[in-house]
Amino acid sequence: MEALRTEPVAEGETAVSSVQVVSQVLSQNSSNLFLKSVGIKPVPSSKSSSSNESELREQLAAEATAAVQGEIDELRKRSEEAEEKLARTQKEMEEYKKLTEINNKAMEENNALLKRILAINNASST
Repeated sequence: MEALRTEPVAEGETAVSSVQVVSQVLSQNSSNLFLKSVGIKPVPSSKSSSSNESELREQLAAEATAAVQGEIDELRKRSEEAEEKLARTQKEMEEYKKLTEINNKAMEENNALLKRILAINNASST
């Protein structure tokens, strides 16, 4: 019992309590009828608890990975939508530039025609 109590504690684990030590010693003996009659369940070995802890860590890591992957997928989707919207906006901008150029040319032609008309009108009135 003293040997179990004085065992060094591995990093990240808690020290074994007196109840756990007694439970381990009694469960190693052939008769653990006392523990059962008192209502104390035998403590699983540290290997078993470390495997449970390991399984829980793996499960937590898997859940975290799934959550992060979900966020990455959502961000990727948003990014693709933003890129599509940007491409549409750039296409519209090019179309507006072309229309502006066409309108400017038409306005220059109209101005030239108005100048000719005014010049003819001024020449005929004098």
